[in-house]
Amino acid sequence: MSELQTIADIPKENLLSGGTAACPGCGSITGLKMALLIMGKDTVVVNSSGCMTLLCNYPRTPLRVPWIHNAIENAPSTASGIIRAAKRLGKKLNVLCYCGDGATYDIGLQALSAAIARNEDFVYICYNNGSFGNTGDQWSTATPLFANTTTTPVGRKSRGNTLSRKDMAKIIGAHGCYSATASLAYPLDYLRKVKKAKEIKGPAYIELLAHCPTDWHFDSGQGMKISRLAVQTGVWPLYEVVDGVLYLQSDKTRPVEDFLKTQGRFKHLTKRETAAIQAEVDKEWDMYKTGEYWKTDEY
Repeated sequence: MSELQTIADIPKENLLSGGTAACPGCGSITGLKMALLIMGKDTVVVNSSGCMTLLCNYPRTPLRVPWIHNAIENAPSTASGIIRAAKRLGKKLNVLCYCGDGATYDIGLQALSAAIARNEDFVYICYNNGSFGNTGDQWSTATPLFANTTTTPVGRKSRGNTLSRKDMAKIIGAHGCYSATASLAYPLDYLRKVKKAKEIKGPAYIELLAHCPTDWHFDSGQGMKISRLAVQTGVWPLYEVVDGVLYLQSDKTRPVEDFLKTQGRFKHLTKRETAAIQAEVDKEWDMYKTGEYWKTDEY
């Protein structure tokens, strides 16, 4: 595959048709469609229970590649079985785990960590929409600070989620494998990272910010704008972790309020709460700039 310099370099074979049961404006379905452009037709998609379970209405599926649905906690274990079966049969397959943040951050973390420790040859993309979206927008450890969910509601004495989001991409990077963050608003960056992950021998992890109109409460046509604001405000920094070294690839150029005010899940925020989120983002970026996270120069 040639280098991805422009949109014209992106492969044209579409392996996911229209007519899915995904919500209008769903970032997760777009992320899978784009990933398959790079992964190619010799790919098996492993899908933990989650929003993308909607892709299959047996015996029909919009995918033009094999698709395996499994329990929410064991996509990496299923991938391990596929890898061994393909080896036994003498087949070369690309194995793509495409799983939500609930299946990645929480219920499936043990299986993912173990598969990476075994050096399994697969690509794992976490489509992060910040909650257990498929079952009604419950809190996960990927939920942003002060976000309103069905299990962290806003009321007189409650202000949404009071816990900071787990930083999964750095946790996976600390395992020693390739780990990266991505945004649909920066498609070439995302596709280049998928290409790099595909070509790596061994495990590779990408965390994709997957905008969710249903649970974030915004107009379905605004997803790319909001995803771009997440990067520009520093809420969702773009980086890669290669051989344990972090390389920062974006900058913080706007206040977090520009991102927060676009979504109903944050409409309750007071100025003090907005300032607290800004302080949390600023603290993280201070660590990037001072090199307290790994290196921040280009490689």
